[in-house]
Amino acid sequence: MKKLFIGLFLLLFFCVAGAVGTLYYIRPDIGLNLEHRPVPVKQRVLSMVERRSLELVLTEEDINNVIKESLSRNPRRSKDIEVQGAQFSLSGNILTADYSLKWKQRVTAALRVTYLLSWNDPDIIGTVTDVRVKDISLPTSLAENIALPIGEQLPKPLKIKNVAFGDHEVKIAFQKPTLEDLRQLIR
Repeated sequence: MKKLFIGLFLLLFFCVAGAVGTLYYIRPDIGLNLEHRPVPVKQRVLSMVERRSLELVLTEEDINNVIKESLSRNPRRSKDIEVQGAQFSLSGNILTADYSLKWKQRVTAALRVTYLLSWNDPDIIGTVTDVRVKDISLPTSLAENIALPIGEQLPKPLKIKNVAFGDHEVKIAFQKPTLEDLRQLIR
């Protein structure tokens, strides 16, 4: 009987130690937040029109701010998961997102999601290609695709012709506006 109690105690001890170790392992290494600065897309477009240019460049920082603004409006991703912070890095059409999540208001975890970016008028869509907690790969179904709401921030008369993903930037090429479109932009 004594051996049974010792065995149960050791089993309980190792289960608790494993749970504590897991919680320690999944916690974020760096402090992330959802602080962002507004991206003056409309002013940049007007400046672009004044320069007679048809191309708008959004930097990695701009993309970071646009997504963080969207996340801060709705940080709760599901009933039990809330985004506490995020940081995004762009390399070509690959967007890597580091998230700090809180599960059931108790457990904090770091999650890295890799997205493949593509243009789907009027937004840039990020399709999940990889999900990880540190070095542990998870099913991609655990994360949602994201949309960068670029189209809603642009003046209505402008129509996007093409979106090109460069290193740490996104170049948006516009169709040549008509005279009427230019009048509407200047008003």
